[in-house]
Amino acid sequence: MGRTGESRWVARLLLSVGGVLLVAGALIGWGAPAVHPALATLPPPLDRFAAPLAGEQLDPSAFLGADITALAVIIAVVIGFNATTLQIAGQTHSLSLVRAILWSLSPLLLCWGVTTGVALAYFLTPPEHLGQLWQVLLWFGAVVVLMIAYLWDLPWRLSGEYVAAWALRRLARRPIQRWEGLDGYSALQTAVAGGNARSDLGTVAAITTRLGHFLAAVCDPKAEAENAYQRARYRALKNLLSGCAQNVSSAPNAAAYNLGFVLAGTVLQGVAVGLQAEDAERDLFSGVFRALRDAPERIDPLFTGMRHALCRGYQGSDPFLLTYWWARPRWPLDDQRRVARVAAYLARFQADCRRALRASQSQGTYDSADRTAAGLLMDLYRDISTHLGPRVASERRSAGPARLADLAQGLLDSVHTAALREWPNGDAGAERVEVVNAYEARRKELSVLLGHGV
Repeated sequence: MGRTGESRWVARLLLSVGGVLLVAGALIGWGAPAVHPALATLPPPLDRFAAPLAGEQLDPSAFLGADITALAVIIAVVIGFNATTLQIAGQTHSLSLVRAILWSLSPLLLCWGVTTGVALAYFLTPPEHLGQLWQVLLWFGAVVVLMIAYLWDLPWRLSGEYVAAWALRRLARRPIQRWEGLDGYSALQTAVAGGNARSDLGTVAAITTRLGHFLAAVCDPKAEAENAYQRARYRALKNLLSGCAQNVSSAPNAAAYNLGFVLAGTVLQGVAVGLQAEDAERDLFSGVFRALRDAPERIDPLFTGMRHALCRGYQGSDPFLLTYWWARPRWPLDDQRRVARVAAYLARFQADCRRALRASQSQGTYDSADRTAAGLLMDLYRDISTHLGPRVASERRSAGPARLADLAQGLLDSVHTAALREWPNGDAGAERVEVVNAYEARRKELSVLLGHGV
């Protein structure tokens, strides 16, 4: 992030320098002759900007010819280089991104066109004042500076951070049911899936963390007011998650971990617009488990990424659950979407993980899968108690610490209740006992912590 920020700062500085050169050239070439008497009293070389070329031993045609040739070479190099860049952008991210990169060329192309046009005009109709040759020279420098600025900024425009920022701006302006028709929607899926295939963890992490946080925070007022199932919204969220899960089975564990951030955001946004985990025919997670069918070992990092996103956040950012609660202050405290429905989805996902882990085992050897699934649930209890709990206890925002304390305590209770309800009938083995004991211990820790924080 630091190198990206420095690169963008240098590019902006170069754009400013290019603008200054353009303005200076216009003032010297067109403004200086208009105020010739005033310039005559200025010290050299300022007094020469308005000097007539008739008195100078200088042939401008050779100078202008060299300038026009150099400008033609510059634009040929930029176009050739940009063709390769657009091909890379289309293959690694999405063809939708090509348009955004082309738009970034606009300042350079506009400056080049004006500079070349003025130079050609001076070549056909020789300039009358020395300042006009300085104008051509300064504008040539502006073209060079803008070209360097474009090339300096290009790695940022090919990065996952830019893809995420560009795509999410478009999604934020539209209701969820219209997301699937947007270029940004397909760009996110293509970029993440392609990053998984190439094991490009930097791109995957940059996009998934931003996408997950966006899903936790963005509000669709109409959908949240309706608070009811709508197929277009369900398909938009499910397909976004499923598309980002492509190729994750062949990628390193870190890719599955990062996918957990998208999963966490999808769950929160789905709950916010009225989806319910109890509807077995509308499963948000089926595409994820299809992608993981041949790699059950990715389930643990996937679940870990989800609980870290919900309870810890990413590199010091707010946990998704706090972002989700803060973004919806008008919901009543007892709204089922605040805690109960979120907990139901978390319990269902843990149950789906258990079934997927069992499916990867031989018949009758489910002990390892059951232990792993129970461990996922106990790890979630731990994160709620030891990470989300302290954030809630120290929070002094407008929602109020007591209100957040109720939500955090209710989340732990609701997740445990829903998880036991999802537990297979007749299965009361040692893993279930361990989960109950872990819940009781974590609930006691959380109650003591929040009691001190209130």
